[in-house]
Amino acid sequence: MTGPDPVRAEDRRVERIALRAAIEAGRARLDDALARFDDEAMLDRIDDEWTRKDVLAHLEAWERRVVDLLARLRAGDPPTDRTQTDDLNARFFARDRDRTLEDVRRGEHEAFRRLLASIEAASDEELFDGSRFAWTNGDPLADWFRGNADEHYDEHLEQLTRPARSSR
Repeated sequence: MTGPDPVRAEDRRVERIALRAAIEAGRARLDDALARFDDEAMLDRIDDEWTRKDVLAHLEAWERRVVDLLARLRAGDPPTDRTQTDDLNARFFARDRDRTLEDVRRGEHEAFRRLLASIEAASDEELFDGSRFAWTNGDPLADWFRGNADEHYDEHLEQLTRPARSSR
């Protein structure tokens, strides 16, 4: 019997550092974009329906969803809901649109903190082995975390920074 492969362990450590660095870099880009706007500007409509606050609530919803996904997969209870992304986004928007800006900011910061804590608590196998959870169809869960963190923030940076269409 042999012990753990030290080369493989080092590779995973590097992958974990890279994952965290990518997410934190994306977070810095998001924070830089949000810092441009005071409370009033966060409530400006930036498209037909959404305000900047709504975009932040949207990001929070997806951060929470990926954390909950890991918990469900660990419990052997993978999601069975095949709701399309646009339908989920509409649900999240309807649920969150009347929240205060303060509540959204607080909630999103907590969701991001939980996302990072989930990554730290996850095993290397859970994060990087695409075969660990059948539900992910071969994708490592680390990709799901990035898709709901830094990559998702980047998708919405243009939307967040566009000129306001109208107030509230």
